[in-house]
Amino acid sequence: MITHGVVSGPRRRPSSVHAAILLLLAVTAAAGRSSARSSVRMTGWESMWSRGVAPGQAFDASRTEPAFEQLLARAASATPSLPPAGSRALVPGCGRGYAVVSLEKAGFAAEGLEISPTAAAAATAYIRAQGAKAEVRVGDFFGLQRERQFGLVFDSTFLCALPPSQREAWAAQMAGVLAPGGELVTNIFPIRAEGEPDPADGHVGSGPPFALSPRLVERLLVGVGFVRLAIEPVPDALRARFGREVLARWRAPTA
Repeated sequence: MITHGVVSGPRRRPSSVHAAILLLLAVTAAAGRSSARSSVRMTGWESMWSRGVAPGQAFDASRTEPAFEQLLARAASATPSLPPAGSRALVPGCGRGYAVVSLEKAGFAAEGLEISPTAAAAATAYIRAQGAKAEVRVGDFFGLQRERQFGLVFDSTFLCALPPSQREAWAAQMAGVLAPGGELVTNIFPIRAEGEPDPADGHVGSGPPFALSPRLVERLLVGVGFVRLAIEPVPDALRARFGREVLARWRAPTA
């Protein structure tokens, strides 16, 4: 899970993040045929994690996104309300598992998914240290069976880590793993500064992380049957990383 990257405005990217992005660029560029993509993604992330990633270092935010924490805290009173407690919840690309713990504490049957075995081990260690019981599986999100089994999925900077060529597949897979009428919560990041080209218009730029926009994410999801529930800019005080963030909620297709 990438938690720092493209910076809106004059802020400078930390050098450790810059190095991480260069490494991911190199391994992503090595991907050729679609059959090789899973292996390439695993190699890049595993290389980064196996070198050692301390909490708060590089792409690790050292916490659950505050805006998502706030949403979970008011789950029952949110409009519309989140899926009921006890629902299965997934965090793909969960990193150290911060959001997995938050979901379990909010009453969900939470689980994480990581393509890097070292990341999954780090997440499991963190989760157990917090007294939580959630499991983190090692695997490729695109390899999950489309059994519509999850009531809630939280995507926090997972989409922006994927090559733009996989965005449509990401949306289709989300529709396939979410239960009918389930909910996808997306923390949209990084977002370019106002006045800069919108990636929804084809201005992809470099990455990962690849620039996103609410319009781009909406187009991807509505195209496979999702319904927008809410799109809210994250206030400065609740941002988990450099640059603008938007928290968006989407209802999964019902059929």
